[in-house]
Amino acid sequence: DFTPPKYINSIDTPLFHKGRMLYGAAHANYAAREGDPVIVTEGYMDVIACWQAGLRGAVAPLGTALTEDQILEMWRMIPDDTKIPILCFDGDNAGRRAAMRAAERALPLLKAGHSLKFMFLPDGEDPDTYIRQKGTNAFKVLLNQAEPLVEFLFQQEIQERLLETPEERAGLNTRLEDYVKRIPDRDVQ
Repeated sequence: DFTPPKYINSIDTPLFHKGRMLYGAAHANYAAREGDPVIVTEGYMDVIACWQAGLRGAVAPLGTALTEDQILEMWRMIPDDTKIPILCFDGDNAGRRAAMRAAERALPLLKAGHSLKFMFLPDGEDPDTYIRQKGTNAFKVLLNQAEPLVEFLFQQEIQERLLETPEERAGLNTRLEDYVKRIPDRDVQ
């Protein structure tokens, strides 16, 4: 039984570089100036579902993992001094891995007022299906519960790890310090 994909990605060309662009950026840029949050989804249909639900700040990478250029583009969209878009991922292992890659790419870019928040949907859901089944208000509740970057990284490190001995706790400390070292801005560190 074959289920066709929701969409098929195109290739990069000299004029079209997927890693620099965000689907829905023009609309999200306008929405961000109007005060709407910038929400990063994993796919095009999710952006469309968010837009139809009145969440006009939705964007998506063009079939790639979120890149440094795309993170910088999201921050440029937000006119406020505090620039914290919300990255929305599926709650499964693949979504957690994608979120971790995005967090690691963001660390060297962090500076005062520039960060990310992370939101996870229930396993097997994406914004398109979640909004259709649960409604816009339920989706907004999850948006409001999005975790700051520091909390996401901490939770990733303590999840399913024993921290009973001094050696285990020291290992956690070392891993967290490794994240901090990747941030060039001393104040943010």
